[in-house]
Amino acid sequence: MSNEIEALNAAFGISKLEQRDLDNLIEGPINCREENRMKKILIASALTLSLLSAGAFAEENHRSGEGNTSLGSPGDPGKVSRTIEITMVDNHFEPSEINVKQGETVKFMLKNTGKKKHEMMIATLEELDKHAKMMKKFPDMEHPDEPNMITVDPGKMGKLVWNFTEAGTVNFSCSMPGHSKSMHGTIEVQAK
Repeated sequence: MSNEIEALNAAFGISKLEQRDLDNLIEGPINCREENRMKKILIASALTLSLLSAGAFAEENHRSGEGNTSLGSPGDPGKVSRTIEITMVDNHFEPSEINVKQGETVKFMLKNTGKKKHEMMIATLEELDKHAKMMKKFPDMEHPDEPNMITVDPGKMGKLVWNFTEAGTVNFSCSMPGHSKSMHGTIEVQAK
């Protein structure tokens, strides 16, 4: 067996016995039991590939606010100009309307007083809607490295630091399944 075939088999979890069955399939007739086993292996391989592809697609497509400079950028914790406390109550934020100045770096201190896990995600309305739909499909998706969002468990606190580089309206929302319709808010960024 060539090294290339062994590498592919290792990548797809195909054992030497299963490879022998594949070779027999190519080289000559096999019995029905072996044929059914091969079909199961091929189906399992196809499902594994599709799940890996879906996971990679979800990972790539839920990184929302990073490239959108109209929303701002991740803030430097050493350059925070002000702290804003937000309470996450089941189905709304308090406050839900916030005013900041262009160029300001804000540390949001988020306290979840609700009974459910909540998120705060800073993004465009389109990105918030897209992420909410993705969270509906993958409700246990975690976001440990997303600079524009944070997930806070019930009774816990979290922080998100953001630099508001452009004047205008910035949106935020909780994208947990069933929350985004009522749990959202706006940040008005006033020009310098």
